[in-house]
Amino acid sequence: MLRSVLLLLIFGIELVAQRPGVFGTGTVPAGSRVEYKSFQSKVLGHEIGYGLYLPPSYQNFPAKKYPVLYFLHGAFENEMRWSTLGQTDIKLDQMVAQGKIGEFIVALPSAANSFYTNTRDGTEKWEDMIIAEFIPMIESANRVNPTRATRGVSGTSMGGYGALKLAMKHPDLFGSASAHSAVLLQDLSAARVSGGRLQMFQAMFDHIFGINQDLTYWEANNPMTLAKDTKKLNGLKLYFDCGTEDRYGFEAGARQLDEMLTKAGYPHEAHLYPGGHGWDYARNHTSESMLFHWKVFSGK
Repeated sequence: MLRSVLLLLIFGIELVAQRPGVFGTGTVPAGSRVEYKSFQSKVLGHEIGYGLYLPPSYQNFPAKKYPVLYFLHGAFENEMRWSTLGQTDIKLDQMVAQGKIGEFIVALPSAANSFYTNTRDGTEKWEDMIIAEFIPMIESANRVNPTRATRGVSGTSMGGYGALKLAMKHPDLFGSASAHSAVLLQDLSAARVSGGRLQMFQAMFDHIFGINQDLTYWEANNPMTLAKDTKKLNGLKLYFDCGTEDRYGFEAGARQLDEMLTKAGYPHEAHLYPGGHGWDYARNHTSESMLFHWKVFSGK
């Protein structure tokens, strides 16, 4: 009897740790899980942590292959925030249970404050890690349907920037990209950052993009610049949204990108919703981006 109670307690602790917020959120299908692992990056020379969401049917249908969404975290975050703060895994479960979407895998790499970009001096190759190591590793180790149409990328804030940037630079790899509160700036001076945070972000951008030299490397990795040549996007499906009270002013960039793509006649989905920045905002809108990706994955 005591052993049974202990097993139940241990199982309950593991469940809460693995699926925070699961209680009181409504009925979700059994079987889905979020795992946290790591792999050795040869490109960066150290281990990289990552999260992996596996859908409800994954363990019961060993022959089935699934679409995959790569979700990129924001600055000063990690691979766990998608679940612990966003509770997006719970939303996915509920949307599957309600028949709104089908199932897909979500892979979440940890990438520090890298902006998912190789540093200008070549010492830290974060983009190469994602493209050349992480994606092949995920798709060889899990039952992924590895086609462009069934491979998407999404993210919040820095990760939203990363999702749009990586997809626009590698449109042969991704069929869809979405972003919440993405760092979208036609002009770096347009960002609403001041005081100590300004110095911190200037140092970060100089480390990555070498902005104290000139802005050429920033522009080469800026979604606002990459989107100007829509022919190179190769039909990439795009979704992005931002809060109208974003504390960094990224709503201006979202509006400008929307106008740019609209003027070019490029199909996309863009929204400005009431709200600020971070997971308090994104938590209310990840269901829209998940539905967007499912429509692409399913050919709808």
